[in-house]
Amino acid sequence: MAPINPAILYAQVRAALLTLPGVTVFDGQVPKSVPVDSSGYILPYVTVYAGAGANLENETDYTQQISMDELDWRFQTTCVGASMLIALQVTHDVRQVLCNLPVGAGWVKPDETGFTTQSPIPDNGTNPARFFLPLPWRLITN
Repeated sequence: MAPINPAILYAQVRAALLTLPGVTVFDGQVPKSVPVDSSGYILPYVTVYAGAGANLENETDYTQQISMDELDWRFQTTCVGASMLIALQVTHDVRQVLCNLPVGAGWVKPDETGFTTQSPIPDNGTNPARFFLPLPWRLITN
């Protein structure tokens, strides 16, 4: 079997997020200028941060070589809105799309070991100001 390609996993997650109406999806970096409404408030967006994944601990064959058929892939979405309410709505929508999303031979689930916070965090250092809420995710696939 061919090694699991995290770029393909990412593409599937991104495709699912692109189904969210009225939400822009950014790949790992937010541009200096984000879409705003006619009043100058930012429009909702999600930024996805993903890596290459890691081998599963203790998953070796009889030769003690690491299995290339399994991957522990973790990623983060950061949900952003012009107000706390909008950021919470974007967070809810992202969770609806990603929780238990089948990708590869696994399902996307919240990563309980990642940094979590229950409330959107204000970012007054950007212009226009915004609220954001990071959500860590985990996918174990083979």
